[in-house]
Amino acid sequence: MKIFEKQKSVAQLPTKVKLFPLPEVMLLPQTQLPLNIFEKKYIAMIDEALAGDRLIAMIQPMEETSDKKLHDIGCVGRITSFQEASKGQYHITLLGLCRFKLIEEIVNVDEPDIADDVSFRRAKIDYNDYFDDFTKPSDERQKLIDRKLLIDSIKNMLNQMDLDIDWSDLANTPNEMLVNAISMTSPFQIAEKQALLEAPTAADRAELLIALAKMTTTELPDNFDLIQ
Repeated sequence: MKIFEKQKSVAQLPTKVKLFPLPEVMLLPQTQLPLNIFEKKYIAMIDEALAGDRLIAMIQPMEETSDKKLHDIGCVGRITSFQEASKGQYHITLLGLCRFKLIEEIVNVDEPDIADDVSFRRAKIDYNDYFDDFTKPSDERQKLIDRKLLIDSIKNMLNQMDLDIDWSDLANTPNEMLVNAISMTSPFQIAEKQALLEAPTAADRAELLIALAKMTTTELPDNFDLIQ
């Protein structure tokens, strides 16, 4: 029996992946994303992933109401937990591994007669711009992030929206992980989420988070729904 081995470098990642398009949902390296899976095609995707490398490529569509056109950049994640719920639903957790660039979607020629309701999308991708996603953050990298300014900015934004998060859970989180966790959970729309995903470094992402939070607080004081 072949024993599953965790992917620890870009060299261990496939260049052909299973695509999971979701608007306003993004995955970042070294960060966990819980998902509730209920559509038949994505149930089939999870089944296939669990039987193999346990990898899924998360990517955002260009529009909220259609997934025909996808953004160019996404992130591959590994299923780290799995639970089968009632009514055939799955609860999974993905651990972000590495971002990628979408090269082209591919047709599954091996299964031409597969039913539409269980047919999921696949693509060729490359990781050439994102080798550093597997690199453990150095102390110098962590210090590039202004933790206090970031937290204060996000708190102000959330207070204005009558929202809050349990900051005690994040008290001991390293700076880069904190930035990624906030980026994934903040209530931004597709364009903002994509910009955060594509930020070259966590420090760049932190600066963008601060700018987005300030824009929301100062320019849109009463209506967060206007953010585009």
